[in-house]
Amino acid sequence: MQQHDYVPPEAFAGSAAAVLRCLRELVALTGLGSADGPPVLELQFDDIVTLTSLAADAPQPYLCVSVYLPRRALAPSAAAPLASPGYPGGEWLWDASEGRYIILHDIGIEQLADETSLLDAILAAKDKASAWLLSVS
Repeated sequence: MQQHDYVPPEAFAGSAAAVLRCLRELVALTGLGSADGPPVLELQFDDIVTLTSLAADAPQPYLCVSVYLPRRALAPSAAAPLASPGYPGGEWLWDASEGRYIILHDIGIEQLADETSLLDAILAAKDKASAWLLSVS
């Protein structure tokens, strides 16, 4: 029987340093990162792009997930005022130059147990933003 050397993901335990290490490793896996500055994890899901970084200097560190939705015309029902898109934990912007919505999610690192929960948080942010876009389209 073949043995595998499985190493479970590092538990974050509320540590900004552990989350930062994880982001650096994930960025390195994508091959898109640079050694300069804080790591930003870019993931593309069809026509939706997420950018994820860590606000480590905040009084309560948090993961910032920016969801760039597909290009489209500004939905009249969402045009004014630019406020909450109808769910907690995010704010949204309209980028007129690109013709797309950008949904910003701030997720406290205390909600992240390990690498798996970090990736799940990114997917959940993307799914919430997609569902919102469908609701106003």
